[in-house]
Amino acid sequence: MASHGTGTDTQDSFWDGGLGWGVAVFLVLGIDLGLAVSPGKAAPLNPAIKVGIQQRFGAQSTDKLSIEALPGDQLTLQFHTQGKLQSLQTQKVEFAILAQPLPAPVWQERVVLGNHRSFESAETQAQELTKQGIAVEIAQPEQWQVWAKGERYPSSADRLLLLEGLKQQGQQRAFLSRQLQKQRPQLSWVVKGYRYNRDIVSISSQKQQFKLNNQRHAGRLRFQPNAYGTYTLVNQVPIETYLRGVVPYEIGFGAPETAVQAQAIIARTYALRNLRRFQIDNYELCADTQCQVYNGIDQADPRVDRAISATVG
Repeated sequence: MASHGTGTDTQDSFWDGGLGWGVAVFLVLGIDLGLAVSPGKAAPLNPAIKVGIQQRFGAQSTDKLSIEALPGDQLTLQFHTQGKLQSLQTQKVEFAILAQPLPAPVWQERVVLGNHRSFESAETQAQELTKQGIAVEIAQPEQWQVWAKGERYPSSADRLLLLEGLKQQGQQRAFLSRQLQKQRPQLSWVVKGYRYNRDIVSISSQKQQFKLNNQRHAGRLRFQPNAYGTYTLVNQVPIETYLRGVVPYEIGFGAPETAVQAQAIIARTYALRNLRRFQIDNYELCADTQCQVYNGIDQADPRVDRAISATVG
């Protein structure tokens, strides 16, 4: 089997003709989201949001994930090879993980300032530390944590100095997390007999629908690295479509239509007010109970669709 190597990945825009994400600023249902809208520009009522539907792909070396176009359609994969955008078309692709040994073991270090059961608790601590002049970010390796920003404290000496200062101030919750890394997971896939190894790849289709492990989703996809040494599969999907995969799982398929409408409002409001949760990894919401359960549109229900439409705007 031929291999097309690792190429060169960039963080450019994946969408709107490039490799990345557009930024939507909006107001829905009269809710003030704390975001400014340019004068003369109407806020979109159906903005695309970024949902991490596979948050830790590569945590196990056996991880695999299949994406398939619907009948009569094809997938388009886009990624960089030696700085140039490359495109492939295929009907189906399976992503896997290759364990790539490092030239030498590397210590991964971070200053953890606090462990939390909820994002809200982590955010409260992060705001307090920011007022003290400490650069922080909120992460979720497993439970929610507040980290000292790596770019602000890039060396071991910087991190130890910060930790010593915090201890002197009586902040005993902070600690240094260290892990020796001997290999790293490498995202990999095969198309037409060639193996491709890249860290970033986008997947789209003309119908803007596809099957992910045989479950139908809408919008576009992107595999991207995360802060934990693995990959996140992000679904960029219009919020009204996203609600089709949320509302029935949050309230149940047999609920009265008025209750479904209420749930649609609650789910939409929650989504728009919580888009900041995963800034560290360049997406906005997760697909489990840490956010709202999102299972794609495989089980979309006409009653739910009517409830969503009735509560738009």
